[in-house]
Amino acid sequence: MSAVATKAFFQILLLFFFCVGASAEVRPGEKMRDHSLVSQDGQPVKVSDFQGKPLVLSFVYSQCSHTCGTLTETLKAAFEGQGLARKLRSLTVGFDHLNDSPEAMKEYGLKFVDSFEGWTFASGDARTIGSLTADAGFFFRRTESGFDHPNIALVIGPDGRLFKRLHSGAIENGELAKALEDSLDPGHEGYGARPDGLLGLLSYICYTYDEETGTYKLDFTFLMVVALGIIVQASLVGFFYYIRYSVRKRQGQGK
Repeated sequence: MSAVATKAFFQILLLFFFCVGASAEVRPGEKMRDHSLVSQDGQPVKVSDFQGKPLVLSFVYSQCSHTCGTLTETLKAAFEGQGLARKLRSLTVGFDHLNDSPEAMKEYGLKFVDSFEGWTFASGDARTIGSLTADAGFFFRRTESGFDHPNIALVIGPDGRLFKRLHSGAIENGELAKALEDSLDPGHEGYGARPDGLLGLLSYICYTYDEETGTYKLDFTFLMVVALGIIVQASLVGFFYYIRYSVRKRQGQGK
């Protein structure tokens, strides 16, 4: 294999590792698939049921003791403080399919709202949650203490098309109100914005939550594992071609 081919091989390999998770991510301007969930009251609900007004979609797990509550409280403050509650609908989905039952999501929701008018807290089975989170570009991983995951909210337009993904900091800075207003314009350029799939994926999986500071920091352990994996694979490929070269060389000398 030539040097150019070898370089191309490794580039494709790296792109595959980092992009495979982002390939299913819905891009701005594309419609979210119509996933079937169960509301906090045990009633079936679909993503399409929320069309007609902008929808704010977020993800939590009911047993979370840190960032989930922070995100939900931030959304609540934005809805109330910026006068958004009557202009939108909100859907918070529990992504821990083993524990986020309708009852658990109802208990979680009642920590933040007095009634569920305009704000649904839903759950789903493993397949549905896996598909929905992939569409949303929401990545999480189980840890000993729960899950590592980003704090994000998706703004979905009245017609069901994804408009924008917002991190919690952007929500606090008032960008949610602007995104919701802009999403009302079906021809807004935001519906054609370039997707942040790869960069979003890298930020999600390369950061971990720090309970002491309440912020996300680079997960150097994870980065080291990734780097080690790349080195090991590169070494194996190199060793393979070394053996192949040595065998060919001996065969050539034996002629």
